[in-house]
Amino acid sequence: MSSSTDASSFDATAAAEYFLAGARDGGMTHVCISPGSRSTPLAVAAARTSGITTSIHLDERVSAFTALGRAVATGSPVGLLCTSGTAGANFLPAISEASLSHVPLIAMTADRPPEHQSWGVGQTFEQTGLFHQQVRAQFTMPVGGDGGMGFSHRSGWRAAVTAVEDAGPVHVNWPFRLPLEPAGRASEVEPAFGPPARSSWQLHVEEVERLSALLAKVAHPVVVAGPHALIGERGRRKQLFQAATAAGVPLLADALSGLRGSNARALISRPALVTHRWEHDSLRADLVIHIGQTPTAKALRLWWESIGAEHALIDPRREWHDPSHLVNHRFTSEPIQLLVEALNSCSFEAGHLDSWSAAGEAADRACTEVMMTWPESHEARVAETLAHHATSDDVIVTSSSMPVRDIDMFAPVSCTAQVSANRGVNGIDGVVSTASGVAAARTSGRTFVLIGDVALLHDVGGVLDAARNRTPLTVIVVNNDGGAIFNHLPAREALDNDTFTRLFTTPHGTTFEFLGNYPGVSYVAASDLDTGLAAVADESTEPVTVIEIATDSSTRPAQQRDLVDRIRQ
Repeated sequence: MSSSTDASSFDATAAAEYFLAGARDGGMTHVCISPGSRSTPLAVAAARTSGITTSIHLDERVSAFTALGRAVATGSPVGLLCTSGTAGANFLPAISEASLSHVPLIAMTADRPPEHQSWGVGQTFEQTGLFHQQVRAQFTMPVGGDGGMGFSHRSGWRAAVTAVEDAGPVHVNWPFRLPLEPAGRASEVEPAFGPPARSSWQLHVEEVERLSALLAKVAHPVVVAGPHALIGERGRRKQLFQAATAAGVPLLADALSGLRGSNARALISRPALVTHRWEHDSLRADLVIHIGQTPTAKALRLWWESIGAEHALIDPRREWHDPSHLVNHRFTSEPIQLLVEALNSCSFEAGHLDSWSAAGEAADRACTEVMMTWPESHEARVAETLAHHATSDDVIVTSSSMPVRDIDMFAPVSCTAQVSANRGVNGIDGVVSTASGVAAARTSGRTFVLIGDVALLHDVGGVLDAARNRTPLTVIVVNNDGGAIFNHLPAREALDNDTFTRLFTTPHGTTFEFLGNYPGVSYVAASDLDTGLAAVADESTEPVTVIEIATDSSTRPAQQRDLVDRIRQ
């Protein structure tokens, strides 16, 4: 470590530079900054620290979700920086998502000094513990530079290492006194600490033996892969496909599992639709092996609740994803390795996988035939079209309402694009901002956002922020004029139409043509996605494109019931 900063000139900005240099050593290379006065030392330090890039975001909530997307795309910790007062409170939705989705973030909130607390000073409230249990660690720094060089440096390193090793967000609250401006300039702070220890998921030999013994007792096991099932190297997927196919075990993979994008025989098409037809005698399951988080499709949960099978959970993160309270076997090894080792030691009758595979193919055919009778503007057809357009270099970020369900149910399992959604808390806030962070961190491929009108209204600031930062993004909004997802709830039948519409559907009468008036945004209104994407290819020169497709979702619940009935037949 070298610095020309002596004790007399070691001010708040110098302390912040040492802190950020330590965080850089721990893997943080980008900071999302929202402007403010009290955060001046941190903002100036972030701009000065070599090895750290910055982006400026006018809205703290947008900034936080953008940081979340960057961290999802890179796997490295991303910094968040804001001033005092309610600014940091706007980080909470993204911090909560990061906590449940195991995304490393470092939230740095500037604060007023102790003598300002509880004395009526503006922009002051208790920020310690602001994120409560949503963060892996939280600590308050000494005022300004009072902690000294070594402490500041190590605190930054500790924050980044904790975010990586504990896989989640960390909160650093830092009070500053006036003056906030730097007194001098510290020389470059050289790397002084080693990188964090990346998680090395273990394979426990005794668990291989235990799962193998469990498989030996059953005749019809099925593997269900929920979101984030693939936590190791993507190349391990092939090993699982080969082992499951050889053993004759069906694999029902969620769109967010990381295990789609293959024509492997064990990978069952349209799993959410196949399980709707469970009364078919040829489909059997006496053991459900669940990896990853709770599946997107409720149909899968209703299915495993109805069949009376043994239920095993492979849970290396100790998350206890057992919403049906059925798990009676639990393992903590890395899921793919454990399954491959256990499946390699067993084999099941060929008819078991044949039946599931045939059901998947039949559901695929029925789905394709029925969807052709629906309008091209139908949400399901838009999702399927996007899945066919996207390539293995592309990312599809979906909203957590109908879009993620549509991709899960209607996109073919062979779709090679990476699919992402904020399914930790399942919120619809910050969807565009998250996608903007993903896009900003990538060097190739396209980033698509599949979103509903209410979620886009919730994050219009994210569209403008992406345009301001020249982030390439294609936003596909299916506008059904309100919260049409609520039409699938029992309340739809329990309440009169006026009450239901006022409380749940909430029509707004808004279209998104106004976004095309902003610099950096191109707007296209289209009757279907093929037409919209063609127009973008021909006309768009702006970094952000919004394709709006108007649709009527009033008949969708009946259409979906008809589809399920067709598959059952």
